[in-house]
Amino acid sequence: MCFLTLSVSPLASEESLKNLIKYDKAICLERLEKATNEELWDAFLEGQAELFFEPEFQWIANQGWWKDVKSILEIGSGNGAYLSTLADHFPEKTFYGVEKVSLSVKHANERYARDRIVFTEGDAEIFNEQLVNSFEGVLFRLTLQHLKNPLLALQNTWHYLQSNGYVLIIDSCDSAKKTSHPITTIDVALKLVAESQRNKGIGNRKITLEMLQMLENEQSHLSDLYEIVSSNLDVTGKFLHENTRLEGEQSRKLYFNHNLLFLALLHRTYHVQIDLDKAYNELKEYLEDENAWTVLGMHYLVIKKKLGTL
Repeated sequence: MCFLTLSVSPLASEESLKNLIKYDKAICLERLEKATNEELWDAFLEGQAELFFEPEFQWIANQGWWKDVKSILEIGSGNGAYLSTLADHFPEKTFYGVEKVSLSVKHANERYARDRIVFTEGDAEIFNEQLVNSFEGVLFRLTLQHLKNPLLALQNTWHYLQSNGYVLIIDSCDSAKKTSHPITTIDVALKLVAESQRNKGIGNRKITLEMLQMLENEQSHLSDLYEIVSSNLDVTGKFLHENTRLEGEQSRKLYFNHNLLFLALLHRTYHVQIDLDKAYNELKEYLEDENAWTVLGMHYLVIKKKLGTL
């Protein structure tokens, strides 16, 4: 296979990663190979916010408790793209993003910081006394699955919440995903990642289901801190009600781009072998089928702070 050499500025590199479909396969795969980790993450997080926000927004906006909270902390806010979009849709609330990657915090402040939204550096697993009793709501979005000790993060969060505060957790649940076109490359990659996580003892893509089991058991340390408000999944990962489907041409294009970036990042982050050539072909088939659809495998879990337990 002959690759065409690209000469582009860093800004142009990031922009090209957000619209990979406009290149042929050889150039597309070369862009993924030559992109820096920073470029991949930035494009991935921007695309993730665009692809997932609308279905998540519809669910969040209909939650009675959400209407009452005014101050929101997101732990693991990345480059700020999602929290900024959330702030645009809820102008009556204030938002505070905490992220451990300093470069992401820098980008978030350069692009999105303004009245009602602030970004700062911090770690979910390191207690921050300055945040104690400061927020009515805390958001963990696709963060807990990556942590070494997610239960410690939730213990810290208990202190950050005001009395009767809420935690909104949005995380992956691979077993709940449904699609008209299974992408075998993604399925294989996720199994390899899960194996890598087990071997290293860092990360767990099933953490929210395990937390749900702990909370329902009511005999764990977690159930001393929080009570369940709602969950769209049962403890086995089955939907309790119909989840949102991604359909339409724009969703297919975003899905194509998002998953190529996702696989490239899995390869870089977990050092697992991924056949991006095959993934491109599978995703291109999905993209070109106007009837293609995907039900996102996402777990929406809301828990509420219990008082007087610490």
